[in-house]
Amino acid sequence: MNIIGKIFVFAVFVMSLVFMSFAVAIYSSHVNWEQEVNRTAENVRGGQKVGLKYQLKAVQDDKKKLEDQIQKLMQKVAESEASRDQVIAKLQTALGEKDGELRRLQGEKDTHVKSRDEAIANLKVAQDNLEKTVAEVMGLRKEVRDQQQKVDDAVTMVAQKAQQLHEAQSFLEIANERKEQLEKQVANARLLLQQQGLSLDSPPKDRVPTLDGDVLAVADNAIEVSLGGDEGLQAGHTLEVYRDGQYLGRAVVKTVKPDRAVAVILREYARGIVQRGDKVTTRLKS
Repeated sequence: MNIIGKIFVFAVFVMSLVFMSFAVAIYSSHVNWEQEVNRTAENVRGGQKVGLKYQLKAVQDDKKKLEDQIQKLMQKVAESEASRDQVIAKLQTALGEKDGELRRLQGEKDTHVKSRDEAIANLKVAQDNLEKTVAEVMGLRKEVRDQQQKVDDAVTMVAQKAQQLHEAQSFLEIANERKEQLEKQVANARLLLQQQGLSLDSPPKDRVPTLDGDVLAVADNAIEVSLGGDEGLQAGHTLEVYRDGQYLGRAVVKTVKPDRAVAVILREYARGIVQRGDKVTTRLKS
C-alpha cells in the first residue's frame, strides 16, 4: 500500500468516527426531543415545534452529506487500492526484470572476474618472464661490458705494441746506422792496428786499456764493477780501488759481461774496506 492509500484509509477511519459521533448525538437528541415533544406538545407553540423539526432535518442532511463523502472516500480508497495493485504488479514485473538483469549482470561479473583472474595470472607469468629476461639482459650487458673492456684493453695493448714496434723499428734503424758507423770505425781501427803491427782479433793481454768505473756491489771479498767487455776489460786484468783520492786496494777480474764484471780483492793489497760507490780504474794516475 502506497502513501496515498494510507492517507485515504486514515481519512475514512476519521470520517467513520465523526459519523458515529454524529449518529450517537442525533440518536440521543432524537429520543430526548421526541419525549419532550410528546410530553409538551399541547403547551408548545407551533413555531417552536417547527424549529425542532428543522434542526432534525438539518442534522439528517448533514448525515447524508457525510455518508456521501464516506462513499466518495471509499470509492477513492478502492480506486487507490486498484491503482496500488496495478503499481504493485508493475513493480513486481519491474522487480522480475531487474532480478533477471541482476542475474545477467552477476553472470557478466563472474565472467569478468574470471577473465580478470586469468589476466592477473598471465600478467604474473609475464612479469616473472620479464624479470628473468631483465636478469639475462643485465648478465649479457655485463658480459658485453667485460668483452668490450677486454677488446679495449687488447686495442690499447695492440696500440702500445704498435708504438713499441714503431719505436723498435726506429731504434733498429738507428742501431743499423750506428752499426755501419761502428763497422767503419772498426775497419779504420783495424787499419791503424795493422799499420802498427797489431791485430784487433787477438789483442795482447798485457796491454790493458785505461778505464774508470764504479763499484756496484760488494759481497765478502768480491766486487761488481760497472766495466765490461764492451770497454775492452778482460778476465785477469787488475783494477785499483780508491775513494776520494785514498787508495783502498787491488782486485783481479774473474768474470766479464758486456756491461759489467766481477773481481776479487787481493788481501795483500788491501788498505781499507771497499764499499758500494767506490771508484775503480785500470791505471792509477800519478
